[in-house]
Amino acid sequence: MEDGEFIRFTSAFSEEGLMNLAHLAHVVRSSDPIDWDAAYTAIETKCVFIVAADCETGEPHYLQPEKGNWMRLVLASCTLPLVTRGRIQVGGRWVFDGGYADAIPLNRAVEDGHQRIVVVRTRPSGTKIEQGTLDWLASYWFRNNEAIAKLFESSHEQYNSVVDQLRAEGNGTATWSEIAPYTPLLSDGYSVTASDVRADYRHGMEAGLDWLARNPIG
Repeated sequence: MEDGEFIRFTSAFSEEGLMNLAHLAHVVRSSDPIDWDAAYTAIETKCVFIVAADCETGEPHYLQPEKGNWMRLVLASCTLPLVTRGRIQVGGRWVFDGGYADAIPLNRAVEDGHQRIVVVRTRPSGTKIEQGTLDWLASYWFRNNEAIAKLFESSHEQYNSVVDQLRAEGNGTATWSEIAPYTPLLSDGYSVTASDVRADYRHGMEAGLDWLARNPIG
């Protein structure tokens, strides 16, 4: 965050974009490497999916991490036009930030048969969003692809629909609850410091522990 290489406004129109995901991946691999063997062991008996949006159709893809591609899937799920490199190829298809195709995959979890669902939010409970400037620019940028242009024009509506759905806390076959920050996160933007990230981490830990206190497991 503080070396000036991850977020550079002068690089907004370069190949890497405003946020240099390649630099972020390098820092993770070199300074604080993830124990991938332990990570894969932890998910052996679990269903783990990373959401990415198809660059041609705008449809969500629910990608399962495999040895050697976990980091690439994470990078694919958060790459954005103008902000980062824009798209990443995974399994023969080009994809980008899954937050536009299915930001809160509650319905996917219900469709998969899960009956007790916990949704971890990055915005306070009930918070809705509007089409942002970046979304408007991207809809124009991709005006020759009707599906992608429409995705950037209306993805906020799908997001807000799920926010309303979360209030119901269930649909008769499944129940759900939220772990959400109490106030907007400090790192929700393009000017972020290391102290912002640390503060948000503590904020998230507090919200998670409070949820566990209200919903004891076992």
